[in-house]
Amino acid sequence: MAFEHLRVYSGKVREVYDLGEQYLLMKATDRVSCFDKNIGIIPGKGRLLNKMSEFWFNKTKDIVDNHLISTNGDVSLVKKCIPFKIEVVLRSYITGNTSTSLWTHYNNGVRNYCGIVFPDGLQRDQQLSEPVITPTTKGIVDKPISRADIIAENYMTEEECDYIFTKAMQLFKFGQKIADKAGLILVDTKYEFGKDENGKILLIDEVHTCDSSRYWIKSSYEERFANGESPEKLDKDCVRDWVKAHCDPYNDEIPEIPMEIVNKALNVYQSFYDRISNVNLDESNNLVVIIAGSVKDNDHVVKIQNALSAQRIAATYFVSSAHKNTQEVMGLIAKFDSCPHNVIWVTVAGRSNALSGVVAANSKRPVIACPPFKDHMDMMVNINSTLQCPSNVPVMTILEPVNVALSIKKIFQFAQ
Repeated sequence: MAFEHLRVYSGKVREVYDLGEQYLLMKATDRVSCFDKNIGIIPGKGRLLNKMSEFWFNKTKDIVDNHLISTNGDVSLVKKCIPFKIEVVLRSYITGNTSTSLWTHYNNGVRNYCGIVFPDGLQRDQQLSEPVITPTTKGIVDKPISRADIIAENYMTEEECDYIFTKAMQLFKFGQKIADKAGLILVDTKYEFGKDENGKILLIDEVHTCDSSRYWIKSSYEERFANGESPEKLDKDCVRDWVKAHCDPYNDEIPEIPMEIVNKALNVYQSFYDRISNVNLDESNNLVVIIAGSVKDNDHVVKIQNALSAQRIAATYFVSSAHKNTQEVMGLIAKFDSCPHNVIWVTVAGRSNALSGVVAANSKRPVIACPPFKDHMDMMVNINSTLQCPSNVPVMTILEPVNVALSIKKIFQFAQ
């Protein structure tokens, strides 16, 4: 890889390269990691992992901001952060077979796990009464740790821990909602967080992928659980299960994984991505398409996303410059002009603001421009460039993100 001399970290699955200033390049490899080690290769897995994380990072920005800037194939450009050395693990079922799995400890008689007391009588793969957070340290060997010890051992301050645990629970419940719509159960997952140069806490690494999460097929779970059968799985457990059936993964050398299992795992990753990415998040068939001229406009876009989320309006987000990526913009217009949703464009661009005019002139859908600005002088420049569109280029201009969301809500209501 061209950036090899810039590599600063080689993890179980990811390689990290320092690009200077405040940027890192993260490569999602095809390695499979479990039992605290790399156990094999699944060709093509890295690219799919990157696509999964990109999907989820974009869908969860309104819950907590993240480090992702852009992706290409199996690599991601991200903001540089100082990571907390804690994996925040969320569980909604008691299951698993690794040394840090809840079922492993419970089956060995443990009832107080990570500071949480579990009742007697639970069965493997049983749903818990409510989701729980069971963190682990992040290192060569991951170890379970309680919230109290996270604070006592200075992994996080109490305030940081409260914020991160709250956001993690919100992320998990959102993930469960989307998984449910896709016919899946999000059983458990892990999140990682870090601080950027300004001390802001961001979601980092990956989110809700088949590597970081366990998924089961929803339609067959209850019957199989009642019959004492293992759930149908849609995650890398097919690899875990094969390895554990053929060796002691903690003490023996891992045998080569056969192509049958490799292909099965790759199909699992592809099937998962296809299921999740095709979920319609908005049952009313309304969709807002936000398009920004630059990644520098991201903070303003987040305000718009938060305002739309507060009104329960589904939105998707793209970055494409009308000047520099004209054909890409035209492709997006063609795509959403032909889709069955009720679509409203929100354009985010300043200076000459060709973006709003290009979209309004070429799309049959309404366009609302919400230009970003740093101060009042910048605001006046961006307002004027947005307002001065030629005839037959109907751009509506609204400065306040909350008012953008309220206006769109009224338009959708009127259109029903």
